Amino acid sequence: MFFKFQSVFKTSIVTLAIGLSSYSNADEISQNKKNIETAVNQSFQPLMAKYGVPGMAIGVIYKGKVYEQYYGLQSQVDHKHVDSRTLFELGSVSKIFTATAGAYAKTQGKLSFDDHPSQHWPALKNSEIDKVNLLELVTYTSGNLPLQFPDHVKTDTQILEYFQNWHSKNPIGQYRQYSNPSIGLFGELTARSMQIPFTSLLEQVIFPKLNLKHTYVNVPKAQIKHYAFGYDQQNNPIRVTPGALDAQAYGVKSSLPDMLTFLNANLSIEKNGSDIQKAISETHKGYFKLGNMTQALGWETFSYPTTLEILQESNSEKVVMQSNPVVKNTVQEKSKVFHKTGSTNGFGSYVFFVPEENFGLVMLMNKRIPNQERIKATYDVFNSLKNQ
Repeated sequence: MFFKFQSVFKTSIVTLAIGLSSYSNADEISQNKKNIETAVNQSFQPLMAKYGVPGMAIGVIYKGKVYEQYYGLQSQVDHKHVDSRTLFELGSVSKIFTATAGAYAKTQGKLSFDDHPSQHWPALKNSEIDKVNLLELVTYTSGNLPLQFPDHVKTDTQILEYFQNWHSKNPIGQYRQYSNPSIGLFGELTARSMQIPFTSLLEQVIFPKLNLKHTYVNVPKAQIKHYAFGYDQQNNPIRVTPGALDAQAYGVKSSLPDMLTFLNANLSIEKNGSDIQKAISETHKGYFKLGNMTQALGWETFSYPTTLEILQESNSEKVVMQSNPVVKNTVQEKSKVFHKTGSTNGFGSYVFFVPEENFGLVMLMNKRIPNQERIKATYDVFNSLKNQ
C-alpha cells in the first residue's frame, strides 16, 4: 500500500509495507507518517539552510514501514528536483558494499579472512604487505596504511609498486588507521579470488543479489540524467574523479530506494538465509575495539543503548585521521547500533540502524557537511520517534 502527500515544504513521502510486520490500523500508520515527517523536517531542514545544501533525500525504516522524503534540487543548473531516481555519490559508505563482497566471496569458499595478499595477488609475495591478512585490511589494522594513496599513485602499475614497497610502522593488528588503500586492497583481493574485475563483481553479482536496481560504480549513459551534481564548499558543481582503487573505497552511486532496500536487508537477516544474507550477517561481526566503537566489516558498531557523544566520537578527527591502539573484540553483543558516514568532495551520506528498535535511516545529500551534524540530526530523529 502506498501513501502519498505533499508537505508544506514541497517534499514528498512515500510509505510502503516491506514485510517486516503488518499494520491494520490506518490511523496508526497515518500518525507514524506525520511523526516521521515532522522529526525529519525539524532535524534535517536546518542543516540544508545552514550549509547551503541544494538537495537531500532522507529515508526511514520504522515499525515495518519505509518512509521516503525528498528535498531541493539534484542540479542547480537545470533546477531538476531530487526524487526517487536521483543518484547520489555514497563516498565511504561504498566500503560497506566492498566488505559485503568480501564476505560473499568467503561464503563461496573463494577466500578466508586469514588469507594473505599473495595468495590472491602473487606479485605481492615477499613484500611486507604480505604479512597482513585480509581481516586486518578490511578493519584498517594493517600497521599504518594511510587515509589516502599518495597523489602520484594512479595507474595499476603504480598501485602494485606502492604495496610492494610499503612498510609497516605499528605492530600489525594492534592499531587502527582508517584507510582507503587498506580496504581498497581488500576489495581488489576479493575480486581476484572471484576471478572477476571488482566493478563487475559489484555490478553483476553483489548488487543484483541485493536486489539493487539503480546502484552503480559506473553510471550508465541512460541514467546520467538522474545523476545529481555535487557541490563543493564554494558551491561549484562537481562529481567524483577516478582514483586509485576508487570503486572499492568510495566509488558507488545509488538512489534512496535502493539504499533503503539494502538497509532493510541488514535489519531483517534470516539465520538460514541465502548466501548474500549470510554475507550481510558476516559484516555485522565486530573484530577490534577502539574506545566505545567496535570495527566490524565496513560498519562501525556500538553497544545499545548508546549516546550521541559516543557516536560522534567515532568520527572525530583523532579517530579518522590518526592511528589509534585497538584491542581484539572477543564478545559479539546482541544489542548493537550500526553506522557509517561517507563523503566525496561534493556529496555527503550517512547510514544508521538499530535492529532492536527496528529502526534505520539513510541520509543522502549533494553537498558535504560535517559528520557530527549528520550524526546528531539522525540521532535526534531516532530519539524523537522512540520516545513518542
